[in-house]
Amino acid sequence: MSTYGGHPGLVYDRTPNSFSELMAGTEVWTDRTFLVHGERRVTFAGFRAAAQAARVHLADLGIRPGDRVLVFGYNSPEWVVALWALWLEGAVPVLANRWWSGAEIDHAVSVLAPRHVLADTTLDVPVPVSPLDQLRAVFDGPRVEASPAVESDGDVAALVLFTSGSSGMPKAVELSRRSVIYNQHDIMQRTGRLPHLLDDDSVQVVSLATTPMFHVGGLSSLLTHFLTGGKIVMTEGRFDAGRILALIERERIQVWGAVPTMAIRVLEHPDFASRDLSSLKSWPLGGAPVTTALLDRIRTKLPKLRERGLSNTWGMTEAGGFLTVADARDLATHPGTVGRPYPVVEIRIANPDADGVGEVLARSPTVMNGYVGASPEQAAETVDAEGWLHSGDLGHLTEDGYLFIDGRSKDVVIRGGENIACPHVEAAIATHPHVVEVAALGIPHPDLGEELVAVVVHQADAAPPTADELAGHVSGVLSYFAIPTRWEIRAQPLPTLAGEKVDKKSLAASFATGD
Repeated sequence: MSTYGGHPGLVYDRTPNSFSELMAGTEVWTDRTFLVHGERRVTFAGFRAAAQAARVHLADLGIRPGDRVLVFGYNSPEWVVALWALWLEGAVPVLANRWWSGAEIDHAVSVLAPRHVLADTTLDVPVPVSPLDQLRAVFDGPRVEASPAVESDGDVAALVLFTSGSSGMPKAVELSRRSVIYNQHDIMQRTGRLPHLLDDDSVQVVSLATTPMFHVGGLSSLLTHFLTGGKIVMTEGRFDAGRILALIERERIQVWGAVPTMAIRVLEHPDFASRDLSSLKSWPLGGAPVTTALLDRIRTKLPKLRERGLSNTWGMTEAGGFLTVADARDLATHPGTVGRPYPVVEIRIANPDADGVGEVLARSPTVMNGYVGASPEQAAETVDAEGWLHSGDLGHLTEDGYLFIDGRSKDVVIRGGENIACPHVEAAIATHPHVVEVAALGIPHPDLGEELVAVVVHQADAAPPTADELAGHVSGVLSYFAIPTRWEIRAQPLPTLAGEKVDKKSLAASFATGD
């Protein structure tokens, strides 16, 4: 037990101390392909040179150490090189959700006050905006000599990600450099692929990146494969199960980390049986609850993954990444588990009931510094003085240390891997002039994990609004994935519990039964 962030906790004896040290560790690989995007292929040596050239470009834009820079784009080589160039320059990348509405972008800019924005689309914001596509030139231009990388204390902000949380607009999660590095160390330690144990003769792992890199899971996968000499194949355009199958076959994909929704769509695609998927060795799932039924379907359709290839993870943006992992053997012996903690993660259950179920608390060097703009009181509700992160998830631990997630205490729906804050959805719908009250909630969905539904009570003396009308009303405020896909528009009031809280459990049950 050691200390960090002013409280006790578990640490590693030795980890890299800077982003430049992380990048230097990749110099063992030169001609290996690092990034594949359509017909484009970028080697490790080419990427490192591009990152240095991008630093010069960013400095020419007036970006300096400590500046926050909002990056708004889909997965691409330019997005990846922007991330690393900002880190090497000592700036703080702010990884915005590319699916945000205009209102959410405005909110993020207001809270974060970035020095600059790098975007793959036109944005109307009160700060300078530069096209991400300008960075394409750094991959083909002359090599440049950049100044030494800017270093800082391990507790200083290194990254901002966003999460919907339980209410309101997306919350800005500030992660330290220690958080980013420790999350990668955890993953590589557990898989036995620490970079100093690898060399140019080590087998290259080929991974398919379909989850957005502005999400903590997609980002972790990107960094892990960069640091271990892997190849990252990025998709183009929206998720398409048929194209995923074609990419797995063409690029001989070995690892595909996905949210359950993506897995289901690929398994059910009509091309599944006709594609050569023999290269696929590992299919880690996360980002939303993983059912035993889904795991059984994968084992049936891809029996070679039965013994070693499947895994389930649990974590969150506020934790800086993953907190527990279950491998295929764990899933076989403890069905439904999200596994045991990573080496420097501590887990405990707060106020357990008679069955041992309570809120899951976690402490790790990866836990966030806090929410940008939050008051001390708000911050303490999430991470207490002893460094324990209050996850909002309900769970229990077995005697041998396996964690099971039994539900969520926060009012959040996870639709296809995207967190949706129900109060935020309700507030948007409630601005319609004919809406009296509204409840947004999640119900099980065979493809998305959860489906977002809304029960709307309309004014008695006005014509009830239609579902299309309500969806159109909130389309400029909510992200597309946060617009309900099922609606109940009614005149009778919402059911309530003691204390006049809306009884969402009974509403969810009525959707399930069709009442």
